[in-house]
Amino acid sequence: MGGMLFPLMSTGAINSILFGIYGNHLRQLRRVCHSDYQREQLEYKNMFLAGSVAGFVQSFIACPMELIKIRLQTHCYYNDYIYGQRRTAYGTFKRILKNDGISGLYRGLVPMMCRDVLPYGIYMLVYRQAANYMEKSEFVRKRRTDSNATNINLIITTFAGAWAGVLSWVCVIPFDVVKTIMQADENHKFRGIMHCVLVNYRAYGWRSIFRGSWMLLARAIPFNAATFLGYEYSLELCHSY
Repeated sequence: MGGMLFPLMSTGAINSILFGIYGNHLRQLRRVCHSDYQREQLEYKNMFLAGSVAGFVQSFIACPMELIKIRLQTHCYYNDYIYGQRRTAYGTFKRILKNDGISGLYRGLVPMMCRDVLPYGIYMLVYRQAANYMEKSEFVRKRRTDSNATNINLIITTFAGAWAGVLSWVCVIPFDVVKTIMQADENHKFRGIMHCVLVNYRAYGWRSIFRGSWMLLARAIPFNAATFLGYEYSLELCHSY
């Protein structure tokens, strides 16, 4: 359970930033369209661009948080720590600054950007396309009435969010593995992405860059379903006010 409190506190803030940037950028892209027809034709493209921009910006905010989380979760495997010694997020932050400076907080930023920028564009696009597809399906149309509209919307959001999470993660698992390995490496064993990949490939084979794939995909289903449920519910609540 090490390192659990810090990500619990930071995940909500990161998601707020991500969806806030996405929504604002999408509105800006819609405003530059000259007609409703053009806006409709470019809607999916604009969603992809807005999601990618949001992923790019949030990478710079989330990278130090992910680094501290990973160091907290893996510190007991390093010899320079007394086993069982309690470490805090703030203490880890100070240690990184002392040893590596500001740049140390952004170790693993490049693979993280590879994991987040385009995949977040895919993430937002797939969610909206999946939701629209389910809205038009015969199953939903037959069961949508005023009395059960809320339940139907809940089902659509849950399945569309889970599907978006799985598809966006499938293509970026190697980048996430490399990012995690580099951020857990306090001794600077790896000089960069390619060096990290080559060292792990020679030591453990090509499967090493896909470690934890099933767990990542299993986590993506409930996590992203809950993320979009929270997002849609928050939007609805804000609009009501």
